[in-house]
Amino acid sequence: MPTIASKLMNFSRSLPAPFDKLANKKVKVSSKYGDKTEATLNVTTIKAVHAYINCLNGTGKGALGIIDSRSVAEYKSAAGPEAYHLIVYDSANGNIIATVYDKNTEAFETYTVSHKARDGSAIVFAMIPALMDDEEFSDLIASYREAMNDGYPDLNAATKDMAILCDNVYRRIDNDTCDSPVKLRLEASGNIMRISPTQLDSGLFTPKKVLAGEFTVFAQDAIAPVLIPASAVGHDDFTGKYVLDPSRTLNHRELSLVPILEPWYILPSQIISVCKHALASTGKHAQMRNFLLRGPAGTGSALVRA
Repeated sequence: MPTIASKLMNFSRSLPAPFDKLANKKVKVSSKYGDKTEATLNVTTIKAVHAYINCLNGTGKGALGIIDSRSVAEYKSAAGPEAYHLIVYDSANGNIIATVYDKNTEAFETYTVSHKARDGSAIVFAMIPALMDDEEFSDLIASYREAMNDGYPDLNAATKDMAILCDNVYRRIDNDTCDSPVKLRLEASGNIMRISPTQLDSGLFTPKKVLAGEFTVFAQDAIAPVLIPASAVGHDDFTGKYVLDPSRTLNHRELSLVPILEPWYILPSQIISVCKHALASTGKHAQMRNFLLRGPAGTGSALVRA
């Protein structure tokens, strides 16, 4: 196994939810690059994947984008309300520059990755565009995202997906013997060259394409659009599929409030997710009936009561 991957991946730290209660980090699965026996969950990959999915869903701060062969990442740190890890990763040569940045104070600190310093999740987060070139990784991150958004209905299956993702990343980093290697240069000290205030202010690292989230540091002048392809949900796959109480009959006033879906209307994924959660919780101790939709004024966000 490449030494670089061993320096980056942190196997000793506690795992985040929903894996924090697991008795064993080793799972009897393997990526196509692994030893075919088991894979080990690690906090570095888990946090990176969670951050990416939260940015895709608009439920977490941070952003991921592309310049050319370089990807740029604003990874939200738990160190403070406006603390970020800023990463620029070049997939062509594996070079990284990074800094720990606080938006409130505009303070810059050196980003150091090691078992006693930062866990490297921001680096893996920045590497996701390169990692997505592998079909196994891209398919599994889509599968895991669905499980995460649905509240982990099958935690065992989600654990296996995540274990394979962890193994896939670990096996591909700086490993020219595999079919889809991912380059990474990391000094023995774990210290990474800093992004300077001048570089940041110049707009040198402003992304040309946003993959997930909303940039607030690298791109300050305007909010770039999030370009994420998704399959449209057909009206026949939605209408009548999420009835919470089949015995209830709507009165005339209630019927007038039910929207008619025009043929051209594309159902937002957030609406599908709300309906799935409401149906899944029906009949349980705490039924989910109030949903707060958030978004800019005029976009239709409101408190929905089912």
